[in-house]
Amino acid sequence: MRRRLLLIFGILGLVLAACGGGSDGSIRYVDPSSQTLIEVPVSWHLYELGELSERLDELPFVESVQGLEFPLQSMVAFDGAPFENPGNLAVAIPEADYPIGAATVRSIGDVEREFVSRFTLTQAVIPYRSLPNVQEIMKEDFGFGNGYEGVRVLVAFGDETGQAVGVAYLISVTDPDDTRMFSVAAGCSRDCFVERQEEIESVVDSWLVNTRG
Repeated sequence: MRRRLLLIFGILGLVLAACGGGSDGSIRYVDPSSQTLIEVPVSWHLYELGELSERLDELPFVESVQGLEFPLQSMVAFDGAPFENPGNLAVAIPEADYPIGAATVRSIGDVEREFVSRFTLTQAVIPYRSLPNVQEIMKEDFGFGNGYEGVRVLVAFGDETGQAVGVAYLISVTDPDDTRMFSVAAGCSRDCFVERQEEIESVVDSWLVNTRG
């Protein structure tokens, strides 16, 4: 996966900076129901859903789609900012000079189940179709096996003014019965993503679903 993203960015003419040494090791997080796990660098910060209850409207990568709601069952948000602060998550992706991300488990109701699609799986993470200057750099089917199937996307998009540009890397899948949506995403401004691409890819690619087998 990393080689492919590097190649894609090279085609776009972006100058890739080698990732610095950083901190050795990582932090592993397993959600309370042991359905997913993710690893982030030890220099990053994790925020569980209970810590974010007063900031639900500010959380990244949790959206409704055309009036369809997908309630959170669990969530861990994270950032690579210099200092730990849940307020770091409220920065718009095109303006963020550090990585911001989240991994979620969300329920799918009977009505919503009828509308689950690759479009829904992406836009429930980040509604980039409604933003200017969208470029899907990569979009492909993705699965963990055993019926946990969905989509993987690398997308660049502008802010509401179309001036600043952000890049996000996301994976979103459903369970075999389409009763739960699992997603992970991380991103930041284009310059930040170019500089810290290796970290961001590593975090998203570490994410596992159906860890209970």
